Amino acid sequence: MGSEILKVRNLSISFKNKVLLENINFTLEKGKTLAITGESGVGKSLLSKALVRLLDSDFNINADEFSFNGIEILKLSNDKLRELRSKIALVLQDSESSLYPCLDIGKLCSLILKTHTNLNQKEYKKYVFSYFEKLGFDNLDLLWHSYPYELSVGMARRASLALALLHKPQILICDEVTASLDAKNTQKIIEILKELKKDIGLICITHDLYFIRSLADEVLVLEKERANFYTLNAFLGIYNA
Repeated sequence: MGSEILKVRNLSISFKNKVLLENINFTLEKGKTLAITGESGVGKSLLSKALVRLLDSDFNINADEFSFNGIEILKLSNDKLRELRSKIALVLQDSESSLYPCLDIGKLCSLILKTHTNLNQKEYKKYVFSYFEKLGFDNLDLLWHSYPYELSVGMARRASLALALLHKPQILICDEVTASLDAKNTQKIIEILKELKKDIGLICITHDLYFIRSLADEVLVLEKERANFYTLNAFLGIYNA
């Protein structure tokens, strides 16, 4: 059994006194994958942003417990929140937009690592290349000098995952990471995430039942009036997936 790294108990999210989500309960352990699914518009992406406190001040988050490694997230100062976001990485549904169009991939990686590490140029390039290899890239020098508009959707998605992993997060949250990808690239992402989850906790927001069957250990189903937490087998039995 892995170690519990994220615990959410009776979490609710409201916007200007209107409740959007409530009664959210789950735990996440290292080496496990939680899939979050539900109909469009029910609040899956909202929840993913709430988990790293990226919602603006008009939103209000309440919980009986909302902790990362035993530390209450809602009580963190702004400085501590920045530390948290280096440990919980979020790859958004439109992750390609996080790749600045005026910077090639190498410059973007260098900017991130110069800000957060003491590695020299040779060291951080070697470090980044190790993540490119994990994400299934072959011609690493070509990717290093490529601009986002030169990448396919699948390559840009994998590059975004690589950037999210540079800080060695303990939790990776992926929002519809296989959306708009063909079957080959979807399978490639699934295999990559299977390998990555050995060392981290993984949360995946998805509509894709094949993705859930292939990767999830537990499933949180969001509905308009409730949220239900299942083991994978229980979910597959109830929803005939």
